[in-house]
Amino acid sequence: MMYGWDGAPWYGMIFGPLMMIGFVVLTVLIIAWALRAFGLGWQSDASDTTPLDTLKHRFARGEIDRAEFEERKKVLTGS
Repeated sequence: MMYGWDGAPWYGMIFGPLMMIGFVVLTVLIIAWALRAFGLGWQSDASDTTPLDTLKHRFARGEIDRAEFEERKKVLTGS
């Protein structure tokens, strides 16, 4: 059996770097999971709001008046 300079088998040169890459990937995944568990991770900008929800928020903030709200609501709901 062929051994390297320090007496380790040759396949240690393959599995060593693979183990290190696996360790780094596992560490990153654990950190990402922990951040998301505490609500600090990556969050998409597009939330699950509908156009009608956006219209209601604009009306509540005073960006549009009641007439414009009702008109746009009719367009969005189709009635």
